[in-house]
Amino acid sequence: MLSRLLLVFAALVAFALPAQAQFGRTQPVYNVEDAPIASVSGKSLSAEEVKSRIIQAAQAREWIVQEVGPGHLTATVRPRTHVAVVDILYSPTLYSIKYKDSTNLLYDGTTIHRNYNKWVKLLEADINVKLNQR
Repeated sequence: MLSRLLLVFAALVAFALPAQAQFGRTQPVYNVEDAPIASVSGKSLSAEEVKSRIIQAAQAREWIVQEVGPGHLTATVRPRTHVAVVDILYSPTLYSIKYKDSTNLLYDGTTIHRNYNKWVKLLEADINVKLNQR
């Protein structure tokens, strides 16, 4: 009887460990919504200048950027076997970075691998630096 109980317990532990390991790796998807563009010099940037600086920041982090239309870019990063794609919407006063697609990042509709959020936060920080340069 005791050996059956141990066998059932071992089976439950074997099934629970992979689920627990995956739980710690995912987080709610991080999006940047309407971040204000504030110039240090007080001079406003044109939409073209905003686009150029966003592209520079993204390319410095090895994102591949494509222009979709006025005020709309897509950026793709491919570290190892993973792929993350974001929409970047911008104007002279605001920009947003929004999840578009991914591969091998455990996306389930609301959560994603924590590395995706790290990549987007680094991209956001780099864009902010570029936008605040003279």
